Amino acid sequence: MQTFLGYILTIVLSFTSLFGLVGDKYKVYENIRYGKSERDLVTIYVPDSAYDNESNGCILYIHGGSWQGGEKEDMAPHCKKLAMKGYITATMSYSLCSDETFGEITVFTMLDDIDKCIDKIKEFSDKRNLNINKMATSGYSSGGHISMLYSYSMPEKSSIPLAFTANRVGPSDMNKEVWGSYGLTSMLTGVEITDEMIENGQAKKIADSVSPVHFVNDNTIPSLFCYAGNDPLVVKGNRESMLKVFSEHKATYDFVFFPFSGHGLLLDPLSEVKYYQTLYRYCETYFGY
Repeated sequence: MQTFLGYILTIVLSFTSLFGLVGDKYKVYENIRYGKSERDLVTIYVPDSAYDNESNGCILYIHGGSWQGGEKEDMAPHCKKLAMKGYITATMSYSLCSDETFGEITVFTMLDDIDKCIDKIKEFSDKRNLNINKMATSGYSSGGHISMLYSYSMPEKSSIPLAFTANRVGPSDMNKEVWGSYGLTSMLTGVEITDEMIENGQAKKIADSVSPVHFVNDNTIPSLFCYAGNDPLVVKGNRESMLKVFSEHKATYDFVFFPFSGHGLLLDPLSEVKYYQTLYRYCETYFGY
C-alpha cells in the first residue's frame, strides 16, 4: 500500500509541475528567427536560476507531425516542465515535406535547420551571458526521428557540444523490413525508389542514410528513448531495431516501455513518471546540475 501511495504521489507531483503550479520561474523569448525560411523560428525558455550558474545546458525540443505538419508550440508543455526544473529549453519549427516540395525539402533540409537553430541558441547564449556549453536534443514521433538522426549521424556539426538525446516514439529504421515499403524513405530523401533499386540494394543504402539505428556505434551519445506497446503508427520494428543496435554496442542508453499506450503515450502514467525521472537523471549527470 505504501508503494502504491508513493506512485500516486509521484504522479500528482509530476502533473503539478507540468501545469506550472510549482517550480522555478522562467522567461519566454518567442519566435526568434534562426534562418531565412518562413518556418525557421525558435522559442527559448530561460529559468531565472540560469543566470546564477557558471554554465548551462539546453534541451532543444523538436515537434512531430509525420514530417509534414506540426508546430513548435506542440512541445511547449515539455519546455515549461524542464524550465521549471531549472533547465534552459527551446522548441523549434522546421521545414516540412509535401507533395509540392518533393525533392526540394528533405530530411537533410530538416537536419540543416537543427544545425542553424543550435547556432542561433549559441548566439542567444553569448549575448545574454548564459554560458550554454552543453546541448541535448529531444523530439516526439517524426521530431524524435530527426533528433536522433542529427545526434547520431552528425554530432560534430553542433556548435554546442551534444551531451545526450531523449526521444519519444521516434522512427528509428526506415528499411522495408520494418515499414513494409520504402515509401517513407522516398518522401524523406526525395528519391523515387524503383524495383530495380530494391533488387540491387541501392534502396537499402538510401534507407540506411536516414535511419538513426544505422549510425549508432560505441561512441554514440547517451540516449533515452521510449516506445508504446500499441502504437499503430511507429510500428514495433522501430523499437526492436533500436534495442538490437544498442545492445550490440557499448553506448549508454535507457529504454522506457509504455505497454498499454498508443502513439500518444497516454495510458501508462507510471511509465511517464519513470521517463521523466530518467530524463532528470540525464540532465543531472550530463549537464552536471
